[in-house]
Amino acid sequence: MQAARQTGDRTLKRKVYCMLLLFFTALIIYWANDEKSRTITQETRVHQHMEDSAKQVPEDYNERFSTHLPLVLIDTQGNEIIQEETVDCKISIIDNEDSYNYPEDTPQVDTWATIRIRGNSSSRFDKKQYRITFVEEKGSDKEADYPVMGMKAESDWVLNAPYLDKTLMRNYMMYNISGEIMDWAPNVRFCEMMLNGEYMGLYLMIEKIKVSENRLNLTEIEKGQTETSYLISREREGQQEVPLNNFGTYTAKTTNEVGINYPSAGKLTDEWKEYIRDDLSDIEKALYSLDYDEWDYGYARYLDVDSFVDYFIINEFSMNMDAGVLSTYAYKDLRGKLTMGPVWDFNNCFDNFKPKPFPVNDFNMKSYPWFVMLCRDEIFVDLVIERYHELREGVLSEEYLMQYLDDTRAYLGDAIDRNFEVWGYSFQKPELHPRSRDLHSYEEAIEQLKTCIHERGTFMDEHIDILKQFCAESSVKEYN
Repeated sequence: MQAARQTGDRTLKRKVYCMLLLFFTALIIYWANDEKSRTITQETRVHQHMEDSAKQVPEDYNERFSTHLPLVLIDTQGNEIIQEETVDCKISIIDNEDSYNYPEDTPQVDTWATIRIRGNSSSRFDKKQYRITFVEEKGSDKEADYPVMGMKAESDWVLNAPYLDKTLMRNYMMYNISGEIMDWAPNVRFCEMMLNGEYMGLYLMIEKIKVSENRLNLTEIEKGQTETSYLISREREGQQEVPLNNFGTYTAKTTNEVGINYPSAGKLTDEWKEYIRDDLSDIEKALYSLDYDEWDYGYARYLDVDSFVDYFIINEFSMNMDAGVLSTYAYKDLRGKLTMGPVWDFNNCFDNFKPKPFPVNDFNMKSYPWFVMLCRDEIFVDLVIERYHELREGVLSEEYLMQYLDDTRAYLGDAIDRNFEVWGYSFQKPELHPRSRDLHSYEEAIEQLKTCIHERGTFMDEHIDILKQFCAESSVKEYN
């Protein structure tokens, strides 16, 4: 009898041990898969001004045009690029590794492409920015992938024109710093551009946000599947090719219009569109419910919370007024949760917003779609505060940012002067409101940016804890 009991005890212990082993194994697999689902293979970030090797100035530097920056040559074959029209063009990109770039040099990229003016308010500036798509041959719809300036091969690019940003550096700095913080942010390179033989100044070649192996690498889908990975964006009403009538939209809990960017309109099935609409609506219903802050069945079940924390800090710190309401992206991999980002468009950040100044001593994101609810949860706010202080010891520290600007300016060198030989008259044009905010020299622009970074960082260091007031319990406040 005693032996039987001992045998039974050993059997029970083995069962309990096996059950615990299975439980912890399943838990480890879950954690691993969950982490895998939210990570888009973050690679070492390349900061052009830090990585480019020094090039010897050629002897004929003052006699004919050459540049240490990549050189983009665009030939529209006699066609004029006008608003809302796409034209064919030839594009050559010269990017010699160890020597200056001349227009006559053999290009590293030489292809047909389509080009059109892009942007909303920026499309009215004298210096235009462009959307470029490489194609196999003139008039072809078949896209062609090329590596550009050390960035991975793709067909879709944005040739950004810093015009309102007189420092020329806001987008470059913030895309790169965001890429150090989040899983993926578009890569960016400075270059100089000639259009039909005319020098057009300093530009930025930026990776367009796109789902692909070399950009936002989501789980691939095939026709026949009822569920899909997706990429969505929030823009002005009427601008989305495939708008969604999701919960936040039809209940007016959010502003502007959400649309589907991936799957593309040409590949999007009715089943996938319905799935994305319903999936996003389910997420928003959890977020805007009375139980939004319940960790088991509230928003945390559906959102990659860390990505929302990082997005909040990046755009709040940089005073990026559009983020959250315009040019705002989110994506969901089939394996994971809704992830905030990638970031996009820092042209107006750090008090460079055209219609009105952004107060240095206020928080903006707290009232924007989705974030208005997240900021009511003390757990989310605590995560924001903790992460902010962590980043202020690194890539968001004042020392790092000031040095970043100084080093980038030194790297650009004479390219700054060449740019303002063409666009210098813009310092005399009224651009901002009130007019006292207008800048009248490059030195003044740099000083304004540095002062704003200092004042913004000082304010947030001293007052970020006041975000907790928005998640305070109240008997008369909705949701809490």
